[in-house]
Amino acid sequence: MEMEAFSIEHLLRNLQDRLKSSCAIASDFFQKLNPSKPVENRKLLEERQAKQPKNVHNSPDNSGPSRHQLQELIRLYNQDDFTSFLPQAEQIAEKYSKNFEVHIMLGEVNRKLQNYDAAIVNYRTAIRIKPDYADAYINLGSTLKNSGQLDAAINTYKELLKIKPDDAEAYYNIGNTFKANNDSNAAIEYYQKAINSQPSYSEAYNNLGTTLMDKGELDGAIINYKKALSLKPDDAEIHYNIGNALQNKGALDEAIEYYRIAIKIFPDYANAYNNIAVALKSRGELEAAIKCYNKVLKIKPDDANAYYNMGISLKNKGDFSGALDCYKRALEITPDYAEAHNNMGTVLIDMFELDAAIKCLQNALKIKPDYAEAYCNIGNALQEKGELNAAINNYEKALLITPDYPEVRHILASLTGETTRAAPRAYVEKLFDSCAFKFERSLVDDLEYQTPKILSEMIVANHFNGSVGSVLDLGCGTGLAGAELRRFCSNLEGLDLSKLMIEEARKKNIYDRLTHSDIFDYLATEALDFNHFIATDVFIYLGEVSDLFRLIKSRNQRNGSLSFSTEHTEKPGFTLEATGRFSHSKTYIESLCKTFDFRISRFEKTNLRKEKGEFINGALYLLDF
Repeated sequence: MEMEAFSIEHLLRNLQDRLKSSCAIASDFFQKLNPSKPVENRKLLEERQAKQPKNVHNSPDNSGPSRHQLQELIRLYNQDDFTSFLPQAEQIAEKYSKNFEVHIMLGEVNRKLQNYDAAIVNYRTAIRIKPDYADAYINLGSTLKNSGQLDAAINTYKELLKIKPDDAEAYYNIGNTFKANNDSNAAIEYYQKAINSQPSYSEAYNNLGTTLMDKGELDGAIINYKKALSLKPDDAEIHYNIGNALQNKGALDEAIEYYRIAIKIFPDYANAYNNIAVALKSRGELEAAIKCYNKVLKIKPDDANAYYNMGISLKNKGDFSGALDCYKRALEITPDYAEAHNNMGTVLIDMFELDAAIKCLQNALKIKPDYAEAYCNIGNALQEKGELNAAINNYEKALLITPDYPEVRHILASLTGETTRAAPRAYVEKLFDSCAFKFERSLVDDLEYQTPKILSEMIVANHFNGSVGSVLDLGCGTGLAGAELRRFCSNLEGLDLSKLMIEEARKKNIYDRLTHSDIFDYLATEALDFNHFIATDVFIYLGEVSDLFRLIKSRNQRNGSLSFSTEHTEKPGFTLEATGRFSHSKTYIESLCKTFDFRISRFEKTNLRKEKGEFINGALYLLDF
């Protein structure tokens, strides 16, 4: 979060300092802010006023409002009774046009009521009366910024710098204005100037950190947040901001700790609870995440975003009914929440309520006509209905909005007969993140998936003593193959592109090491010293696998074996099927073996799993190298 310099308390403190020379109003403000301080001696005040020349006392512009009038204004002001305050203050300002304090108060009230044009007039009037009053420039600049007049705001702050060249608050607010105008480099320059003028300016360090985080410079952001924290160790917002930067870095445990400190300082910090929930979801702790979202809703019962986020967690957990309830509640609070309409549609697709899903997605597009993801999801629903031409039409609409949409390009290629080299990484990661928590139940119980068990038995049978040594499980998923092999391994390591799949595998406590990584990146950069590599239902998303063969053969430090499953085809090479998955022919695998010096020691055709009630034709391979 970005910290603003503007606040009612700040204004009152500065008014107090300015109004000490106007005894009646100054004493009342001072008493309001510091009740223990006595009001100035009334007799002394009366004597001082009696000595004033009569002509000055009677002048409408110089005498000033009565004590009673000012007391009433202050009372209304402090009670936020702005409806009563405005007509009285405007009447006083008209009668005593040179009383700058009333113009300042009018400006603040009009600003709070978002009467920005009136507030701007009030502050400019105050500046004409008292050109060296710094806070009037600050308040005018902030009001101009709030009304969208960013250049005018910057010019106002620069006028103040002509009067006070080292005014840190002016530099700080110029930084805020440049940040609002998406000029990060200029914002950083002025935050640094504010810090140079006032090294203890924690807000400037904080906003510098926020600007750096927006630029993706997370380490720099954290350094500046921690400088801000050293100046204000009990500031909940700074702890929260550090948590955000750490979460963006993937340091989830540390991020959660900072959010919890923020909550300890400010127990009703709903955003901190929300972001703890997001971090917990990223760690695969859905139940804990849902509890945090419920805490958000206890603090903010009408928080549509909390319902929306909880809906995502419930969907990932497989609780479609609960997810729908959350999205419906979010839409009751915010009917034009396009993302909630979209996500309700995706849940209904998972429930095969396709017509209802399409209606929800069309509602999202009515609100947000350039919503590429909604067009993609309509395409998905139409594809499930078998309406392929209509599906293609919607995918093409998605691409017109977002030309660089890997998932849609991949699906379109699969439907139009084009074979690409591989499924996009982002598409595969999203696909498996979305099903990680129901993956095993769906595959094993519903689709009769036995491939990990059969392939593991094939590997063990190939070793005379039953020990397969060190194994790397490529695309380990939730650990189905690892669970079958663990008792036969001296060392078992796994990697997967889906972070949530990795977290599910971690719960089994069967792997010696788990890594969240792309397979090709891992094989190209990590030290490889394994007896066996296994890839269960992995090639179906890789397509062209020649690099996998090359990297294993060239980089593994010993001879070994590679086992894998494929969706089998009699077509030459590999083919992108209409399902969005790749099939591979035996002749293609044989050509890779010849190129990279692998030998097929076992091959058999098999039923991989069911899809729409029918078994998918597959093949199992065991290769030596």
